[in-house]
Amino acid sequence: MNKFVFANQLRGIAAILVVMTHYFGTYFAEQDLLALRTFSPNLHVSPASWVRYFELPYQGPFGVAIFFLISGFVIPFSLQKTTTLGFLLNRALRIFPTYAFCLGIGTLAIFLSSRYWGQQFLYEPAVLAANALLVHNVLGYPSMDSVNWTLAIEIKFYLLAALGAAAFFRKNSIWLLAFLAAAALGTYGFATTPTLPPILTTLTMELSFIIFMLTGTMFYQHAAGLISTAALWLRSLLIVGVFSYAWSIGPQQAQFPSVTLFYYCAYVVFAACYIARARFKPLRVLDFFAAISYPLYCVHSLFGYCLLKVLMHRGLPFGAAVLLTLGGATLLAYLVHRHVETTSNRLGKYLAAALFRRKHGSAFPLAQPVPAGAPETAANAGR
Repeated sequence: MNKFVFANQLRGIAAILVVMTHYFGTYFAEQDLLALRTFSPNLHVSPASWVRYFELPYQGPFGVAIFFLISGFVIPFSLQKTTTLGFLLNRALRIFPTYAFCLGIGTLAIFLSSRYWGQQFLYEPAVLAANALLVHNVLGYPSMDSVNWTLAIEIKFYLLAALGAAAFFRKNSIWLLAFLAAAALGTYGFATTPTLPPILTTLTMELSFIIFMLTGTMFYQHAAGLISTAALWLRSLLIVGVFSYAWSIGPQQAQFPSVTLFYYCAYVVFAACYIARARFKPLRVLDFFAAISYPLYCVHSLFGYCLLKVLMHRGLPFGAAVLLTLGGATLLAYLVHRHVETTSNRLGKYLAAALFRRKHGSAFPLAQPVPAGAPETAANAGR
């Protein structure tokens, strides 16, 4: 039995939670913002009483936190299987083609929305390109879908992982302590600077999440036999502590601890699932949503908001509209998974293996062994 099927299934659950947050919560709570993003009027719709049972305050941040923990856990598996360049190529082909295709669907949706509502489509090519390349936030452009901020953080984590790959396979904690100290001091320095350039404010905010992702890496180190159980809990709790400190004084300090509380809950749930990892078995529904979790995360927002507004404007009640929208987003995610994500992932894997063979003359690296049961599906952590 795969020892890490829990990580894959948690990915499916996290995707479902994020989608539910946006369709049952954000759709009603951020109507001005959604009108701006979809080039449509504010319909001023109010949720029926039953909607509150499907939108709980923890769903969004909890789901994102689970995604970050899973990335921290599985990225070292990918690092073991190739060279640094191969790793970066592999990750780029896992992230960018699928996201760009989903953003294309979203862009078509908001273009059609602008035509339906008689409004002007205002996005310039530079905004589209910056969003597709996930550099919009550092260039000062708005996020088109309001979900790609997490992908921008993932990309930076991959770059840091590639630069410090050897550290993930070391038993001692010197590298971790040095990084946490530098992150804490850097955040403090930024927090005490009266005025920061926007790019530094963005990077300071993102640093908090990167710190949190290292919590998942500690679980990898334990699974690989690099650290003891006591070291796992000590180091992971230390990381959570520094993450809390960085958030409490950083650009998002107004959200502390109301939002970080859900990150603590995600840590507890992930840890509990890790402890019980041998008990997890394949479940068709969860495994399906795990497989399509990345394209579902990328495609659901713009497509969903546009369709929900049009359907309700045409007279459908929210219940019927959201069922149709959920079905449509799931179908699109499945098609993107089958025809875009799978193909680009195979290409990335092939190039990474080819680069390793060229350098080492072998199909697999000879560094730290991958733990028994390490999931190929979990290593496909596009989100």
